[in-house]
Amino acid sequence: MSESSKITINADGISAQQKATAKFQSAYQDMLFQLSAPGFIPVLCAHEAAHLVFFTMAGLKEYEPRPASLVYDPKIDDYVGHLAAIQMLDMSRWDEGDFWPWFHRVACGHAAGGVVARKLMPSSPGGDDGDKDQFKELCDKLNTDPNISIDFEEWWKRAQETVARILEEHPPIMDAIREQALALQKEFGL
Repeated sequence: MSESSKITINADGISAQQKATAKFQSAYQDMLFQLSAPGFIPVLCAHEAAHLVFFTMAGLKEYEPRPASLVYDPKIDDYVGHLAAIQMLDMSRWDEGDFWPWFHRVACGHAAGGVVARKLMPSSPGGDDGDKDQFKELCDKLNTDPNISIDFEEWWKRAQETVARILEEHPPIMDAIREQALALQKEFGL
């Protein structure tokens, strides 16, 4: 059995007729090619496991695995997808007087995936553009409060440095990420 035959890409909601089109086949093959690249799946799973481990430190209690998937987007008349990821379900808020330490833990949760991906595969860009965008959205939302002023770029850099330092100083955390990555790989159907 080849590696690519073990990979699950969710295409629920796409009709058999749509799946027969060249456009769908091209999108599917592109995603399969990316997922089949040597070493990609372990790094992808470690990226998501790092988010999970660090967000758990910030108060995450539940998550949902989201396997790689493709959907049809009628606005662009094409197929779009996402690689496997975790969906946070219940992120706890900060306690009174604990906002900044909580926020730093959340920032680390967003930054952890890319830091771990680059640590495991230095040639990797880290795959954290979307994570950075989500963190910026959070910062923008929090900055609507006149009592809060968050410099997004400064906090992103600080979070990346903190995660790198934690991984260096506490090897059992990297071990936990690797162990979680193996569990996520099964949950993602990879």
